[in-house]
Amino acid sequence: MVTRSPKDLRPLAVAGSVLLAFACGHTDPFSTPPFTTDQPFDPTPPVQLTLNQAADRSPSWLPDGSGIIYSSQPLDRPDGDVCLAELPSTGGTQRRLICDLSRLGSDTNNAIESPVVAPEGRLAFLKASSSIGGTNPFRERLAVAPGFDVANATEVQAVPYTPPGEPTRSGVQALRWLDPSHLIFVGGLAALRRACSLCALDTIETGLKIDILDLEGGTVPSPLPGTDQASGVSLGQSADEIYFTLAGDTRVYRRAISTGETAVAHDFGAAGIARDVHVVGARLAAVVGGRVSFSVDPFLGPVQWDSGGVVHVVDLATDADVTLDPGNNLYRRPALAPAGDRLAVEGHALLISTLPPFDTTVSRAGDLFLYTTP
Repeated sequence: MVTRSPKDLRPLAVAGSVLLAFACGHTDPFSTPPFTTDQPFDPTPPVQLTLNQAADRSPSWLPDGSGIIYSSQPLDRPDGDVCLAELPSTGGTQRRLICDLSRLGSDTNNAIESPVVAPEGRLAFLKASSSIGGTNPFRERLAVAPGFDVANATEVQAVPYTPPGEPTRSGVQALRWLDPSHLIFVGGLAALRRACSLCALDTIETGLKIDILDLEGGTVPSPLPGTDQASGVSLGQSADEIYFTLAGDTRVYRRAISTGETAVAHDFGAAGIARDVHVVGARLAAVVGGRVSFSVDPFLGPVQWDSGGVVHVVDLATDADVTLDPGNNLYRRPALAPAGDRLAVEGHALLISTLPPFDTTVSRAGDLFLYTTP
């Protein structure tokens, strides 16, 4: 699970990472040059792709590797929408910003979260709406759009949903295309909480199980047995192979969907808890260690509390594990490019308080960063 603030998600609150949070839209990733560019403001690795007072999050690559899409909240919009944005694959000027979700009107706060494009071009995403200034969405749906035409998207699954014999899923994470007819994702819990009466409102998210949605006749997502407390999922070499992580676990698992055969793909051991897995070819990326813990909450049950960690890249052919230099950040949701040569990731700065109690905290507002993979 992940903690966030009102600026972060769930209705359009706002904050640094997840669910509906408000990623910021920015006119340009860095300043306001009078020209467009496909180069970042500062090429020093890790390359910071965006710089926003709100949050940019959930990066995903276009199938041909030509661009990176993500969720972004423009601060100049009175309705506070969380929009779909696109950057060139190398960084530079934002070249697409799509905010309006059909007929809901400017008096509604709308969000486009976890966007991911299928090989043939369809866009899947989580759409949510709330009243402006609200703290919880009154409507959430998984949706599929023809290309980037989000106004004409088809709503394919309501959230929350309850698979037969399973706990209700009130949140969706790690949305992926399994094949042209199926979406796969982590179905889980999303709850609002204040740590104290004066504390910021946080959205708590934690995974319950990996679910598969049949777009050609499924009435409710089907749970994948043996994936309780899932914290990440990725497609493997085919639509029958997935990789996944579990809360509180240092291992990444490989599974054949048709047979259920499961094996350990890699164990990060002393490096810490693994999550947010993404696999392309023989490269595996995951967030490991950092500010993460797994415990049983008296009201919510088992919860993985996650403020980010360090990105590791593993060569599955040799099992070689390389840790990417985090700089002054903790990371979530790494996304490998289709060629596996680059990695976009959501980063949150570490903030050191100069006043008592002199603690180190993690920024709620994330930006996107780009690495060249080893």
